[in-house]
Amino acid sequence: MCKTEIKERKAYWGIAVGNNVVFLYPGQGSQQVGMGYDWYQTYPEVREIFEQADHLLDFSLSKLCFEGPKEELNQDLNAQLAVYTVSCIITEVLRVKGVLPDVVSGYSSGFYAAAYAAGCFDFADGLCLVRQAGEILLDEGRKIDGSMAVIFGLSPEKVDDICQQAGDVQIAILNTPRQTIISGIGPSVRRAMELSLKEGALDAFTLSVGSAYHSRFMEQSGIRFLREIKDINLRNPQIPLVSYLSLDCVPNKSELRNVMVTQLSHPVLWVDLIRRLCSNNIRLFIEVGPGEVISRTVRWIDRNIEIVNTATKGRLLKTVERYRPLRNSNRSK
Repeated sequence: MCKTEIKERKAYWGIAVGNNVVFLYPGQGSQQVGMGYDWYQTYPEVREIFEQADHLLDFSLSKLCFEGPKEELNQDLNAQLAVYTVSCIITEVLRVKGVLPDVVSGYSSGFYAAAYAAGCFDFADGLCLVRQAGEILLDEGRKIDGSMAVIFGLSPEKVDDICQQAGDVQIAILNTPRQTIISGIGPSVRRAMELSLKEGALDAFTLSVGSAYHSRFMEQSGIRFLREIKDINLRNPQIPLVSYLSLDCVPNKSELRNVMVTQLSHPVLWVDLIRRLCSNNIRLFIEVGPGEVISRTVRWIDRNIEIVNTATKGRLLKTVERYRPLRNSNRSK
């Protein structure tokens, strides 16, 4: 059996026992002005990626990342493109430092950077995927009065009951056992927020987003996205790439296409994903990208999980030091 077949079987049948390190990639919401600048000054590979992004997008994404303004960086599509780019950049910096993942996954649009890390496409094709998905979602979002909100302090089961009472709204993201994001038509979302507070929620507030992401109201987006990406050059995952929806490894490039399309209009089962990964003897979780959003959610899910982040140069170097004994332990087996 050739090495490629072994890798593909490994991805299809699941995560092998004994894998030590998982890379988790953040999505929109982790962006911050100044991100990527340290890497840009230090690594020629980083400058090349930023220059490639600026050229492909026909505007200076690098300047937006480095200087803002914050309001422009926080716009949905800009944030998604920026976080993807910086996440890929940090992946390359880690690679230069000898830090490689055994398993990868991503939160919402962070899945594209995870697929990049798994070898499913090159940076340029991934950037195209992020832009196409983002533009389609925003276009479909303009056709409805879409909205999203965060509910704190209630169980997912209780939030689901409330959504059913409120009407055109559903659970979109299970962030932690007591933090749930809902998505749907504006009046129904607001009604669900009111009901949640009456039922004892600690807080509820709307998110500043342009679409009802990860809801059934985005199904047309998936249909359009599938048409748009038919010519994108995809490759089979070279390491296990786990979907936040199915909680399974993506077996091949054909299924990767279906997964990317389906995930647009279905929930992010983040709590279940992290617990699934924990059940496979993962020893170290690394948040690969700007910010610390992923680290905070993981700690809320299970405080026994060891997770480190790469948001700054200092933290990345600490991550490299933490990784070395795991790599050496693997080599000695």
